[in-house]
Amino acid sequence: MQTCAWVVTLTADEPRAEAVRQTLRGAGPFTLGPMQGNNLAVVVETTDPHAAQAWHEWAAALPGVENIEVVFVHWEDAAPEVTHVHV
Repeated sequence: MQTCAWVVTLTADEPRAEAVRQTLRGAGPFTLGPMQGNNLAVVVETTDPHAAQAWHEWAAALPGVENIEVVFVHWEDAAPEVTHVHV
């Protein structure tokens, strides 16, 4: 699993910014954090880096998104495979 933290800079146009927040809430693997000015904290959890990149490109293209800064990425491998069991 890959966990990314973004800071999404939204437009100052509040109705458009609210539309972005609603879109993110209703789609994909997003957890929204608090707003700080025009910046929205977002956590994205995906199964692989390609999915994370695709969601980044999708979100960046939303009307009202001015910038997405990736501030943290953590990759956690799947549970290790058990090769033998001692009984």
